[in-house]
Amino acid sequence: MLKLTIGVAILLIIALVGHRQTFTRLRLPTGARLIFLTGTEFILIGVALGDELIGLLDEPTIRGLTPLFSLGLGAVGLIFGIGLDLRNILRFPARYSRLTLIQSVFTMAVVFVPFWFALSQLFAESDSGVLLAALVLAACAGCTAQTSLAMIDREFELREAPVMGLLRYVSSLDAVVGLFTLGLAFCLVHQEPVLGLAALPGLQWFFLSLSIGTAMGFLLHGLTRLRCSEEELLVFVIGTVLLSSGIALYFKLSPLFINAIMGMLIANLPGSKDRIFGLLVRLERPFYIVFLILAGAIWRPGSAWALPLAALYLLLRFAGKLAGGFVAARSSGAGEKLPDGLGLGLIAQGGMAVAMVMNYYPLGSGPMTDVVVTIVLVGVILNELAGPSLAMLLLRRAGEITR
Repeated sequence: MLKLTIGVAILLIIALVGHRQTFTRLRLPTGARLIFLTGTEFILIGVALGDELIGLLDEPTIRGLTPLFSLGLGAVGLIFGIGLDLRNILRFPARYSRLTLIQSVFTMAVVFVPFWFALSQLFAESDSGVLLAALVLAACAGCTAQTSLAMIDREFELREAPVMGLLRYVSSLDAVVGLFTLGLAFCLVHQEPVLGLAALPGLQWFFLSLSIGTAMGFLLHGLTRLRCSEEELLVFVIGTVLLSSGIALYFKLSPLFINAIMGMLIANLPGSKDRIFGLLVRLERPFYIVFLILAGAIWRPGSAWALPLAALYLLLRFAGKLAGGFVAARSSGAGEKLPDGLGLGLIAQGGMAVAMVMNYYPLGSGPMTDVVVTIVLVGVILNELAGPSLAMLLLRRAGEITR
């Protein structure tokens, strides 16, 4: 109990300090600032605090942090979902959405099929467990980080550059495909029907996930329609997130997905969306820092196959992004010619992939779970290191960066 209390205290202190001051604020050259862009330093802090080194955040302690897990996952999902205002999305050409869907699905398929086969051969897990792990890896692979593109945009003043605009649009939406895949993956492992029908139990659980997210969205919408102070609004938001996440964990569904559905509903209903969004923006970075630290703390190789599989994941995701970007650019129907190497601008992976694998982690413990966590974290770190340089290479080829 003492270790759990100390662990929570350290997490909160680092999150609050990191919210105010991070390595990205140092006076560094452009390349170095891009390297520290996504808070990789906090993953390393988590590794230091975990089982492998200090041991303060060991596995029993982390398992005791399940309520913090559920709150964090729910908050990340809600933050993402509430940014998906359909009116803003429809301001852009329809081909942008089509291109986003094509490249994301293509990337996920390229990662999913080999890993479904590889994991089934290497680990003595049930078919449903292997399917879930492969779908989680695919969902993570489909995500693109927005932060490195935002830094490049500011650094080189590319506000009117069409290719950069397209990349930022794709990076803001392709996680939607991954989130729906993740939500469906959690449902497919259920064998018992929920609606009393024997057919397609996985789809019945997926319908339940959508229903819970929708119901919680209407509940939060109704609560925030009341005249309330910022403190009361915070209580309403956190209470609803904890309730929806608790329901999701009880039924072994995805809190990340269910709260994203709740956020999407709030984003497209009239009411206090702007107040909720402003509140969540202030909370986003502390939650993100806590997630990165916890992700580092749970990081254990789990198997001698972990690093070879991580290398395979990097290669497959890179190939999927390049091929998916090529196919999407050729089939987008755009009047202007898009660069064939569009996928080079979509390599950086970012925090949503970390949240997805953290959503997966509580479902089990064992070599395959540890391997999946290792694959994603190694992928996120190395893709974040390579992503900005590859994006700048693409933009130079497109003539949008000239210095």
